[in-house]
Formats: sequence, structure tokens, C-alpha cells
Amino acid sequence: MDKEGSGNIWFSDNPDTLIEDYESVLEYPPELPDAYSHHNYWMLTDIRDSIERLGLSEDERVKALDRELIKKLKKYGPPAYREKERPDYWWWHLDKIYKGTYPEEKLPEHLRDLLK
Repeated sequence: MDKEGSGNIWFSDNPDTLIEDYESVLEYPPELPDAYSHHNYWMLTDIRDSIERLGLSEDERVKALDRELIKKLKKYGPPAYREKERPDYWWWHLDKIYKGTYPEEKLPEHLRDLLK
């Protein structure tokens, strides 16, 4: 794990590993994936913040995982939140996206059709 750069000691700054970590928090554990869990939601925000910081948000694998994140909100609902540290990032607002109150124009193009 890369302890320099992001200051995040939990996740790597290797793009492929980071994207794999993103996929993992959307899939495991199957009963309630970490991305939607009150106790483990921090993993999603840390990983997605690192993806953004490294300029990987336009990677097609990331876009597909972003779509999966939003689609699964319908099944699992949003996690309970900690304080919004990065209110400018859409993934910090899954509660508002779930309720339909998050402004569509603030979402990236590849997610907007999922709100309809």
C-alpha cells in the first residue's frame, strides 16, 4: 500500500488495484456490500476520492462501477453518513441521490439516465 501521495494508508495508489478495490466494496459481503454499510461506507468514499485524485474518473471501468453503485442504491438503500468531508463529490451524496433530491446536473453524464 502506498502511504505517500494520498495520505491514505488503507488503499493503494496503483490504478488497477484501486479500481479492483472499488469493485470489491460494491460486491462484498453479498448480504450488504461495504459501499452501503453504515460501518464501512468510509471505504467507498476513500477509494472514490483516490480515483478522482488520480484522474481515473473517466476510465470506462470506473464509469461502469459508478453506474453499478447507483443501480444498487435501489436494492440496498443509502448508508447512514458520517460528516460530508467532500460535499463537492457526488458519491458523498448517495442519500440525496436515493431520495431523488440531488441535482441531476451535478452528476456526471454517464449516471444521469439512472435517475429517471
